Amino acid sequence: MLVSFRWLQELCPVDADVAEVARRISLAGLEVEAMEEKGRDLSGVVIAEVRTRSPHPKRDKLTLVTVFDGEDEHEVVCGATNVPEPGGRILFARSGAVLPNGIEIVPRTVGGVESNGMICSEDELEIGSDAEGIFVVDSNNGALPGTSVADALDLHDVILDIGLTPNRPDCLGHVGIAREVGVLFGVGYKPRKAAGPQRAFAAGGSFQPGEPTTRLTSLWDTESETVGTPELPAVSVEIADGDRCPRYGAALVSGVKVAPSPFWLRYRLHNLGLRALSNVVDATNLILLEWGHPIHGFDLDRLRGSKVVVRRATEGEKMPTLDGIERTFTSDDLLICDGEGPVAVAGVMGGLESEIRDETTDVLIECAYFDPRSIRRTSRRLGLHTDSSYRFERGVDPEAIPRVLASAASLIAELGGGAAATTAIDRVATAHESKSIRFRPMRAAQLLGMPVSTDESLRILESLGCRIAEQSDDAITAEAPSWRPDLSREVDLIEEVARVHGYEEIPTAVPRVHPSETGTPGLLKFIDALRDAAVASGLYEAVNYGFLSLDDLRKARVPADAVALANPLSEERSVMRTSLLPGLTAAATRAQRHGATEVRLFELARTFQPSDDKLPREDTVLAIALAGHRSDWIGGERPFDLYDGKGVVQAVVDRVFSQAPELVPGEMPSFLHPKRSAVVTLASRPIGFVGEIHPDVGDDLGLIGRVIYAELDVPVLYALAEELGPTQARGLPKFPAVARDIAMLVRDQYSAGEIAEALREASKGLAESVRLFDLYRGDQIPEGHRSLAFRVTYRDPEGTLTDKRVDKVHALLAEVASDRFEATIR
Repeated sequence: MLVSFRWLQELCPVDADVAEVARRISLAGLEVEAMEEKGRDLSGVVIAEVRTRSPHPKRDKLTLVTVFDGEDEHEVVCGATNVPEPGGRILFARSGAVLPNGIEIVPRTVGGVESNGMICSEDELEIGSDAEGIFVVDSNNGALPGTSVADALDLHDVILDIGLTPNRPDCLGHVGIAREVGVLFGVGYKPRKAAGPQRAFAAGGSFQPGEPTTRLTSLWDTESETVGTPELPAVSVEIADGDRCPRYGAALVSGVKVAPSPFWLRYRLHNLGLRALSNVVDATNLILLEWGHPIHGFDLDRLRGSKVVVRRATEGEKMPTLDGIERTFTSDDLLICDGEGPVAVAGVMGGLESEIRDETTDVLIECAYFDPRSIRRTSRRLGLHTDSSYRFERGVDPEAIPRVLASAASLIAELGGGAAATTAIDRVATAHESKSIRFRPMRAAQLLGMPVSTDESLRILESLGCRIAEQSDDAITAEAPSWRPDLSREVDLIEEVARVHGYEEIPTAVPRVHPSETGTPGLLKFIDALRDAAVASGLYEAVNYGFLSLDDLRKARVPADAVALANPLSEERSVMRTSLLPGLTAAATRAQRHGATEVRLFELARTFQPSDDKLPREDTVLAIALAGHRSDWIGGERPFDLYDGKGVVQAVVDRVFSQAPELVPGEMPSFLHPKRSAVVTLASRPIGFVGEIHPDVGDDLGLIGRVIYAELDVPVLYALAEELGPTQARGLPKFPAVARDIAMLVRDQYSAGEIAEALREASKGLAESVRLFDLYRGDQIPEGHRSLAFRVTYRDPEGTLTDKRVDKVHALLAEVASDRFEATIR
C-alpha cells in the first residue's frame, strides 16, 4: 500500500523524520518495503510568467512564447493549445534541467526558431496524468517567477510502500496507519471531522482552506428514515438481506458542479497510484485512501423511484458495470438497487447507468458494511478485483460509517460548491458486537519469555482502542475495537502487547534442547534416504498443493471420493488430493510450456483418503514423472518410454536397497496404458507401478506428448527395509578386472536388457558388470535390426584372471548370444 508521509503528519504529527517512522512501523509489523521522495528531482524547473505569445512563422500548430523565469526572458516554441494570456504563469524547465523521465533540456531549433527551455505539462514532470496541455498555475497561487516548482506547488512528500499482511485491514487507509504511528510514538490520535487538507496548497484551484460551507459533525444527531432537501425528493433505504449488509448509510449533497479537481487533490491521488477523474469522483477516492473504507456516489437523478434497496440478485439478472461490461449475476450476488433494478454490485463496482457524469448536480453517497465472504465470492466469480472489493473482502470498520459519510459529504460539498443535507440515513440491520477478550499478564510472560507488567499492558491495550471492561490482579477483560477484526483471542492481545512494546526488546535466549530417547523415527530417516536417492538418480523435486478440484481427479481417472474442504480458497482447491498424479503431471506440463525439453520430476508427499474416522487416512507416496525428450549419446534424442521409467525406478530403489526391483505383468490403474505398464516388485513383493499415461487421460489433462508415470508405496518399502535389514557393503576387490567388448547384430524384438542379463548368467559368475555402450541403426544395418555393443567387466574374487581363461568365457558369451538371440557377432 502506498502511503503519503505528509498526510500521516497531517493526521498525527510526530516529532520524528520519515526514516525513524519507517523504522518503527516496520519493527511493529507494517513493513516499509520502499520509500520515494517527491519533488526532489525537479531542479531547474521554475515558475515563469508569460510575457508575449504569437504564432510560429512557419508552423501553424506551434506558438512562440516569451517567458520570464525571474532572471531572464526566454523565447520558447510550444505546441500546446492552452498557453495563457500574457501575465499568466506556467511551469518552465530551463536549459540544462533534467526531467524525471531522464530527458535533458537543451536549446534546439524548431522551424528556424531557436527554442530555449521547455514549458511543461503535469505528465512530463510526473506530478499528474494530464498530458493534454501545459500546466497553467492557478491565479490564487502567489508564487513569483523563478520560484522552484517544488516549493511553489508544495510538492515535497515521501511516499512509503508498505507491505501489509491480510490480517490488518485497518491499515488499508491513512487513518489506520496514523493510528498505528500514534500508538508507537505515544501520541494521541483523534480523527478529523472533514477530509480536506489541514493547510492551503499553493497550487490553488477552487478549494480554499477554512471552515466548509456545510459540516456534518452532528449529522447523525438528526438521523432520519429518509434523506432529502426541500428542493429534492426524499430517498429511502431498505436492507433486504441483513446478513450480507449489516449496516448501510447514505447522505445527500445537492447543487454540486462536476469539474476538474484542484491540483492538491490530483497530485495526492497521483502519488498514491490513482488517476484523477473529476472533483466528485476524486473526493470518493480520497476518502477511500484516508479511511480505508470504500464509498460510492450515485447520480440522484438516475436513481429510479427515490429508493435504495440492498438485496440479492435474481438468477440471471444483468447490469452493465462502470467498465462498460454487462455482468450476469447469480442468486448469491449482493446488489444495490433502485426502485426498478440494480445500480451497483455491492462492495465491488458501481453501475454504468447511475455513474457521476458532467451534468450531475445531486449526489447520493453510499457508505456501508458488507459481509466479507459475500464480497469475496462475487468478486472472484465476476473476475472483478477492485480497490473497494480488496478492502471489503478483508473487513472494514462498521462503526466508522457515520464519520466516513460525514467526511465524504463535507468534502464533496466543498469541492463541488454544493450543500450537504442536514439529515442522513444510518440503517442498521445487524448491530456490531464487540469481542470480549480475557488477557492474563502471566500468560503473556510465559509466551513472550519476559515479564509483562499489568500497567504497561493496560496502557498498550487502551492506546490500541480497546475498551477495558473489567480488571483484576491477574486478568484484564478488554473489548476489541471495531476496526480490528483480527483481535479475537488472548494470544492476539499478547501479540499486540509484544508488537507495541517492541519485538526487539524481547530477550534472545538459546532454547534448551531435550534429546529424544529414541532419536529420529526410522520412517523419517527412510523418507530422507528415498529423497536423496531420487535426487541422485537425476530427478528434481516438485512440491504441489495438497488441494485440487474434483474435476482434476475425474480427468486423471483416480479416486474422486475425496475429502472436501469446508472453506476452500477456490473451486480449483476444493478437495484434498487422493493421488499425486494430477499435480505432478501438471507441473511437468507447465515446465514444458516454459521451454523445458527434458522433464524429470518426483514428489514425495501424502495423499488423503476418506475414512470412517474423523480424520482422513494419509498415505505417503513417491511419484515420478518423465516428460519430453531424452537426450542420450545412445540413440540420440527420443521421447521417454517405459524403459526409461523402469531405469529410473530401478536406480532409486537400488540406491536404497542395493538391489534392483523387477517389472512383472499385473493389474494396472486405469490411467496407465495397458500395454506399456508393469507392476514393480522387490523381493517378489509389489511395491508400486510404472507406465505410460493413457492417451485419453493425457488429452483430458492437457499433457504434452508421452508422459511416463510411476508410484512407489513408501510404507511397503519401509516394511521391506525393516525386514531385509541394513545393506551390507562389499569389500574392495583384491584382484584386477579385465574388460572386453562384444558387438553384435540382433533383431529389434530382443531387448538390450535381456541380452545383458543372459551374458551375465553365462559368465559363470565372472562377469562383474555388462553395460551397453553403443547402439547403431543406419547404413549397412538390415531393416528390423540394430547393432549393440556391450562392455563386459570380468573379475575373479579368488585370484588374478589369465587371458586364456577370459578368452574362453568371452567366447562362451558370444555363443550364447548367437544361439539364444540369433545374433551375428561383429
